[in-house]
Amino acid sequence: MKPFWSLILVFFAFSIGHSQTSPFIDPKVEKFLVNELSGDLAMDNMRWLAHYHRTSGSREYHESALFIEKKAKEYGLEDVKIVQHKATNLGWSPVMGEMWVVEPTEIKMGSYAEYAVSLATNSRTTHVRAELVDVGAGVADTDYVNKDVKGKIVLTSSGPGSVMNQAVWKRGALGVVSYFYHTFPRISNMVERPDQVAWSGIPQKNSEGKEGTFGFMVSPRKGKLLQDLLKKGPVVVKVDIEANFSETAWEEYVEGWIKGSSIRDQQIFLTAHLQEEKPSYNDDGSGCISLLDIARTLVRGIKEGRLVKPKRDIRFFWADEISSEYQYFQDHPEDRKKVLVNINQDMVIAKQSMGSRIQHITRTPHSLPSFLSDVVENIANYVILGNTQFLAAAQAGSDQPYSKAILSHLGTRERFGAMVVPYFNSTDHLVFNEGTIGIPGVTLTNMPDDFIHSTDDDFQQADPTQLKRNSFIVAASAWYLANAEDRDIPVIAGEVYHTGFKRIHQDALSAHYHVLKHKEGDTDAAYKQARNLIEQAFDREKRGLESCRPFAQQRKAQLQLENLKKNLSSYLESTRERLDEFFAATTGKPLPNLAMTEKERELSKKIPVNNPNIVEYFAKRSRIQGMHGEMQYEVLNFVNGKNSYLDIFKAVQAEAMSAGEFYYGFVKIEDVEKLLDKNVETKAISLK
Repeated sequence: MKPFWSLILVFFAFSIGHSQTSPFIDPKVEKFLVNELSGDLAMDNMRWLAHYHRTSGSREYHESALFIEKKAKEYGLEDVKIVQHKATNLGWSPVMGEMWVVEPTEIKMGSYAEYAVSLATNSRTTHVRAELVDVGAGVADTDYVNKDVKGKIVLTSSGPGSVMNQAVWKRGALGVVSYFYHTFPRISNMVERPDQVAWSGIPQKNSEGKEGTFGFMVSPRKGKLLQDLLKKGPVVVKVDIEANFSETAWEEYVEGWIKGSSIRDQQIFLTAHLQEEKPSYNDDGSGCISLLDIARTLVRGIKEGRLVKPKRDIRFFWADEISSEYQYFQDHPEDRKKVLVNINQDMVIAKQSMGSRIQHITRTPHSLPSFLSDVVENIANYVILGNTQFLAAAQAGSDQPYSKAILSHLGTRERFGAMVVPYFNSTDHLVFNEGTIGIPGVTLTNMPDDFIHSTDDDFQQADPTQLKRNSFIVAASAWYLANAEDRDIPVIAGEVYHTGFKRIHQDALSAHYHVLKHKEGDTDAAYKQARNLIEQAFDREKRGLESCRPFAQQRKAQLQLENLKKNLSSYLESTRERLDEFFAATTGKPLPNLAMTEKERELSKKIPVNNPNIVEYFAKRSRIQGMHGEMQYEVLNFVNGKNSYLDIFKAVQAEAMSAGEFYYGFVKIEDVEKLLDKNVETKAISLK
């Protein structure tokens, strides 16, 4: 055992520091990827894709899918096809749309031909001329006091979908004009981006079957213009829209493969989503074209003999965001066992000097700790360090501006502003991480973004250099994992082990700070929470090591993995002891009684089980108010037929504390109980 540990410790003393090497990137593979991946070629594809207003189930979505299919075949992927699947809503295909002020003067306010987002999604064919009424926010009864909107068009600062009920369905308005903006996080667009027009939508129908009418989107500047005109007297506007709805509800995804040579049930599943507004360069045209360029690069490498055919399948999947993956696994539940990992790209071409954007690279959630997080993080940090300037490095005479430069000729030479962060969802990888699906998934998604879902998500905000760097991270990660085997266990599991210790030490430090923060308050509760954080950290990292099992098929590799797990467990007691010593020194009080409360005993006896029918499970699943959405997601992910309500609470509270209260909030035991009970009522889960 000692020689093995000596190898691991010496090796990782160099690999996880600020060195310019990565155990997951073969130098020959690195050289090929850096030379062949092209943000510039990808941008050529983006220029074509940006022609299409890619709303779900629409004619232009299908045309964009045909474009992806054509390029995927051209680049040499195998079994490329478009797959149509059922959807919730009818597809909406706009044809034309214009809005004019016609009285007291004539002003063109916008047109679908000029910028597609001027039409709110699901707006119906309309030809009206009517008076305009400003209803402010327009979402409450008080917004309509002394205002007659029947037979008129309302002007609002809110999204048209949220105003449709109050103005149209309740009060008989003809439609909605909105200068709403919804960049994330919100900014003062009236000041900073007054000409930005947001993409929004209206419901196709309400719960009573009433159809929506129309929403027309204008910029904050034009919204202010309309308000100024209304202060002077009546304003009459003319709206003309032509739009069609499909006869059936459908969506599509495009897929293609690089088939593996020997392992056919451990797919490396690469995703991006095709549906969005026009032009939508970053969200998520960038992910789509990155997948195409990765496919082109890897296929060329294999054909020319620069890369050996991978052992595992690499699957490329261009989705209708989130819904395609949910539908796929509902239609093919057996395929959950055929996928090893998912790597998603959503917004990977951001010019980072525009809007101070940072490339965020997630880890998997605590319900599904995985080697995937550590492999991708290691490669990402390699790219970050290699594409960041350091004064000391320049003084030492190293090449500048970057020691491991990844650049596109037509892109910027800006640094790679990126960081690995705790899990967040809101894009395609969330489906894979679902507890009922159980496939570890990560995403590369930039934040913040002042341009998302608007006319500003265009080429001006795009940087082929940043796209190439993100493509490199995904391609290098996918290629390594597609070829990993037993001999790689010391490297893969060793990375999980050592970075796991770093995370445990950080959680232990957070536990100490938690006690210190509450030393004048409820110290007993603070101690229990801190102790739980430490215990959950060790449990999480043991499960992370166990995730390496697919690469340990032979006895030697299995023993190496078991030794790592045992050694990790041996440190738990000493970490607890350090917390006890800190508690005593800080508070001057004896250690609290750790016996369960009456409520905890009650919850420890309630063991939830998922509805085995995956279709019914997703249809019946419910949420509650007042608890962070990501933590509700995790509560349900920890349901496995073994964990009790109490176990789930402890795990999720520790996850929130590990990230920090600013990130996920603070998890309360009563909220966990309420959420689980609600899902028992809906029959998404049941109790043993």
